[in-house]
Amino acid sequence: MEIADMLDLAQPYMAYLKAILILIVAFIVIGFIRRFIRRYLSTTILPLDTQNLLRRTAVYILWFIAIMSIMAELNLEKILMPIIGASVFIGAAVALAVKNILADALAGIFLLLDRHFNIGDQIETMKYKGEIIDVTLRKTRVKIDDGTIVVLPNGKIDSSGWMLHKKMTETEGN
Repeated sequence: MEIADMLDLAQPYMAYLKAILILIVAFIVIGFIRRFIRRYLSTTILPLDTQNLLRRTAVYILWFIAIMSIMAELNLEKILMPIIGASVFIGAAVALAVKNILADALAGIFLLLDRHFNIGDQIETMKYKGEIIDVTLRKTRVKIDDGTIVVLPNGKIDSSGWMLHKKMTETEGN
């Protein structure tokens, strides 16, 4: 049997072999990129939840690209395009259903990145005035004067604004 005959026999399976090769390469490359992003983000001042969000978003985008490449290689786009189109509508419906959660998370990212206020600062927002004791991706916890802890959604803080009364220094805190 000649090499040309062997290639002719392998021709029907070539698309599947390419798809497997794309999957293997994607698995290796995405693993390296994930480790690189983790190392890079660990040197920044971003909070851990923001670092995880950015890393996961990058990895999901890379896997989406790999899966789309596999589907194109296997000529599945004609079959799956209507399903992908329907998933866009489902995604839009889910996004509308969780828009407040998404708004809080997005505002939390901006509040955490901008660092306008930190833990220990005196702040006034909405109708509350007190000391910030925790800032997460979705919520900010403020301890008001009577000792009550108020949990405020970051989206409302960002949209209503805030006043920073004074920054607590280490000598004031002790």
